[in-house]
Amino acid sequence: MQKVELLLPAGDESCLRAAVSNGADAVYLGFNKFNARLSAGNFDEKTIFGAIDYCHKRNVRVYVALNTLVKNDELAEYFRLINVAYSANADAILIQDPCFIPLIKQNFPDLAIHLSTQATTVNSYSIPENTDCVVLARELSFEEIVSISKKYNTEVFVHGALCFSYSGQCLFSSLVGGRSGNRGLCAQPCRLMYNNKYPLSTMDLCLLLKIPELIKAGIVAFKVEGRMRSPLYVATVARIYRKYIDAHYAGTFSIDDQDIYDLMLAFNRGFTTGFGFNYNVIDSRKPMNRGIFIGTFKEGKLKLRTNLKRGDGVGIWIDDKVTGYTVNKILKDGMKVEEAFAGDTVEIDPKGARDRDPVYKTSSVDVQFELGDEIQPIKAEVRKSKIILPQFNPVENKSSIKIFAKAYNKKSAQAADRAKADVVYYDVLKEDCEEIKELLNHSRFFVCTPRILSDKQLVEVADRVKKIVPDGVLVGNRGMLKFLAGREIHLDYSFNCFNDVDLNCYPSIPIISPELNFGETAALKNKRFIVLIHGDIVLMNSKQKLKAPELVDSGGRHFKVRINNGITEILNSKQLGLFNKARDYVRAGIKYFYIDVEKDVDKFVRIYRKILNFESFDDTKIKKGYTTGHFGRGVR
Repeated sequence: MQKVELLLPAGDESCLRAAVSNGADAVYLGFNKFNARLSAGNFDEKTIFGAIDYCHKRNVRVYVALNTLVKNDELAEYFRLINVAYSANADAILIQDPCFIPLIKQNFPDLAIHLSTQATTVNSYSIPENTDCVVLARELSFEEIVSISKKYNTEVFVHGALCFSYSGQCLFSSLVGGRSGNRGLCAQPCRLMYNNKYPLSTMDLCLLLKIPELIKAGIVAFKVEGRMRSPLYVATVARIYRKYIDAHYAGTFSIDDQDIYDLMLAFNRGFTTGFGFNYNVIDSRKPMNRGIFIGTFKEGKLKLRTNLKRGDGVGIWIDDKVTGYTVNKILKDGMKVEEAFAGDTVEIDPKGARDRDPVYKTSSVDVQFELGDEIQPIKAEVRKSKIILPQFNPVENKSSIKIFAKAYNKKSAQAADRAKADVVYYDVLKEDCEEIKELLNHSRFFVCTPRILSDKQLVEVADRVKKIVPDGVLVGNRGMLKFLAGREIHLDYSFNCFNDVDLNCYPSIPIISPELNFGETAALKNKRFIVLIHGDIVLMNSKQKLKAPELVDSGGRHFKVRINNGITEILNSKQLGLFNKARDYVRAGIKYFYIDVEKDVDKFVRIYRKILNFESFDDTKIKKGYTTGHFGRGVR
């Protein structure tokens, strides 16, 4: 029987040693470029050779994360780093962009490819050929995990931090903070305060109790999140998950409460079994590590719920702040003690806390862990001298200027048609979709399909497309492509089309990623793509429900919340409005433009028709209150 693999994060050398010494079957790590955790310690082109050699000598596999989006002018460097990983004998690389798979296999035919959770794999139809293993989206139900794991090799996250948004489908940090999660620099806006709470702050995943069910599901690897966390965290999680995986195979699986305690002490924001087993992953109280709750103050004293020792760390929650410190004095019955126990009433420095303010134990002076031998450097010998990358010839768009407009109801669809939008996009799942098709007199009618679709939903949506027979389809999920042979296809920006490899990968016309700036967009050799020039930008797509109709941050910005086919969408606080700047795209040979507004779609179609035809238009007043997004700045 092939045992499930325990896959641990190695954010730096100490964490790698902690993982290997405490039971990891495999580790994943990254360079200081092109990995989704650029703020971790990571490895360079020399140290990665020693790290992989260290692991292999201890029968531990190594997967190198190159799982970010890549710009056109970075393609050579990206594939050069794949060659470094290959030369260092990496067991696999982890990628976000599925369009890179043929090129990787062409250059490195024996290098295994794992598709990152950043690829947003939510159904089996989305998994490309030559994918050796796929990291499933953390939002899948247990039944969906079982179904996909029968067909493909799957990795599933079992422990650690969760994202509020589907990974790979979040632009919040990018558009609002200028740091792209798709480029490894997420600023974690989900951990910030909105509406005077933390409604986007997720708990930590803990599936320790679910190990037997997950093993029976046929999952290949149990993956632990945490390349930004400490060696103590890595060692603790590795040791405990190793213990219970082995216990399951030995027929002795039974959870010891002390191990749950140790996991909580290592790091937790409250534990959840995630979307695989329930539908709430939010704890809106505080966005940081909890530790172990040990009691609340009452008249300056603390009745302990667990042991406390001098040298332990504590965190005291006072209003919106957490004061953390190392306990250096404990009084029991007025006497100094080295240690107090559950049930004891003690005094510690309250740091200004009042009655009922809670206290958490955040570290234990007694906790020790095995770090293992030091990693010895070895000579870096890069093997492959020439990497073959495609030479892209310019592809002109010889079409006339076209405006594609999204409509959200019958009224706006008819308005867009009267304004003579070239294409109207309309939700395929709306009940009046067939009726809308018949009402249009000037515009071509495209249905748009959801970004998130299960296997079952894909079949249902495909059947609906066949029934409606639209002029074309705006596709939100790549699994849908297998159902649309022979149809004209546009791709939503959920596809993250970022470079000419992507543009030549799909037999369709994509809305280019809104994370590219004007210069990067104009430099693409294939000009057959669509640019979003006006309207709402979806910052987050989430399975988690939110009660509030909008989120208001500490700066007073309002982010609208809406439900779209069961998925929670958070929109940018300002609509995109390029107005006269859109002419720069026309000058660069770009001809297709996208408008996405819920109101006044006809007004903006007419305005942009004038602008794009270079008719006189003064945008001085109208552009106030809009953002130009990444037009000028882009992302690093």
